[in-house]
Parts: sequence; structure tokens; C-alpha cells
Amino acid sequence: MILRRVVLLLGASVALVPRSTLPRLRARRQRAAATTMMGRKFENNKVKMAKTAAAYTKKASYIGKKIKVAVKAGGPDPDSNRALGLVIKEAQALNVKREIADRNIKAASSDKDSADFKELTYELYGHGGVGFVINALSDNNNRAFTDVGTVVKKAALKLAETGSVVHNFEKKGRITINAALDEDDLIELALENDVDDVEAGEPDQDMRDDGEEVKTVVFVPPNDLGAMQAALQGAGHDCVANLVHEPIPGTLVKCSEEDLEKNLRVLDKMVEVEDVDTVEHNIDFS
Repeated sequence: MILRRVVLLLGASVALVPRSTLPRLRARRQRAAATTMMGRKFENNKVKMAKTAAAYTKKASYIGKKIKVAVKAGGPDPDSNRALGLVIKEAQALNVKREIADRNIKAASSDKDSADFKELTYELYGHGGVGFVINALSDNNNRAFTDVGTVVKKAALKLAETGSVVHNFEKKGRITINAALDEDDLIELALENDVDDVEAGEPDQDMRDDGEEVKTVVFVPPNDLGAMQAALQGAGHDCVANLVHEPIPGTLVKCSEEDLEKNLRVLDKMVEVEDVDTVEHNIDFS
């Protein structure tokens, strides 16, 4: 039998492998490589599915809290409770199942003695001079403060005094629309509904996590947010409206790669907090 000398790293030994076995060895290596690739793909898919599930859970929780606030203020009938009707349409735009909305309406109606939800804002100094505005809607102020504080402490950061970060931001009404609309259409619709100031924007996946379904963004004064949302929904457009803090031009902060990674980790951990709805910042990604 003709032997082909092949070095196999088995400790310090060297083995002679028959030529006839080489094809089987190659096939074995190929199968091992394919198995490794499949394993990595499976793990990547698991991570992606977990993130998608977490994002949906966050949206469902957000809708649930807004429904409870609306029901407590105006009752469980979306036809007579305009605020509740708007939230239900928001749920549709966010692809949150109607059964989740119905379940929260029922819970809010039967538990009239439940604690009130309150809007809470925390300000945070990030790494590299970045500022964070953390928005929460909670029925337990102490729990929210403790959970936010835990994330801050683990990141070796500190909460800022009220007003020391938010002064770099301007409060606006922001509406995301699941349809492509040009600025002229938006202005015409706004004027028809007594909304005088309209500003078109771009979907923002860096800070706002806008999904692929978002095609148009519009900014209006906070007091006109409800009117503009109702006008868009009345025109048949799925949309979601929020009061937001937009960084004032010139206040974006460019930080080092190391600080950027630290800040992004803080963002990931903060949005996992149950009571936190959104985290806004002035990081410059350009």
C-alpha cells in the first residue's frame, strides 16, 4: 500500500495516513465546518428572535400602560373616549394584537382602585459628555427610581439634577407614519385641522428605533400632537404619536469608540427596565 505522509498534530506524534482515507478525511472536515456554520447561524437567529420578542414585549407594555391611563381618565368605550380610541389605533400601527388592547381595557375597567400611572423623567450624564433623558410611565415611583438607579450605578455613572441635561433638548410632538407622504400633503392636512406649525423629519433607527414600516416622520408643537394624529388617522394613515425631546442643533456630542460602546450598553440596559418607555440622547453617530 502506498502511503502518503501527512502530519497530524496529535501531541508530538506523526502518523502516516493511507491515500485511500484522504477523501474521507476531507469529507469529515467539510461536514464539521458545515456543522459549525449552521451552529453559528442558529445562535445568530436565536439572538435576533430574542431581540424581536423583547421589542414586541416593550411595545405591548407601552400600549397597555397608555390604555390604562386613558380608561381611567375617560372610560372603557373608545367611541366616546377619544384618547382611548387614539391609543387603540396606535396599537394597530405598532402591530400590537387587538386582544392585548382588549385585555388591558378590561383590566383597567375592573380595577378602578389601581395606582395612577405617572410620567417620570430622569436625566443622566453619560460617558464622554453625552446626555441622556430617560422617560418612564410608572404606577410605582420608588420601583422606577430604584431600577433606573441600578443601571446607572452599574455603569459607573450618576443621575443629573433636573434641567441640567434636558436644556439641550426641545420638547416636540413626533408622529411616525406607515406611509410615504410629502411635505405639501402634510402641510395641507395640518392647515385643514388648525395645526399651524409642521416640520417633516426622517425615520430614526439610532435613537428612536423606528421600524422598517415607518416611512414618514412629522414634528408639531406639543399642544397640536393630538389634533395632527387624529387628522392623519382620519385620512386612513397608521401612525404613532409621542411627546419627545429632540436635541437642539449644535448640541450633539461626538465621543470616542470606547465611550460610544459604553453608552450603547447603558441604552440597552436602560430600555430593559420595565417602567422605562424611551431613552433619548444627544450622541452624534455621524
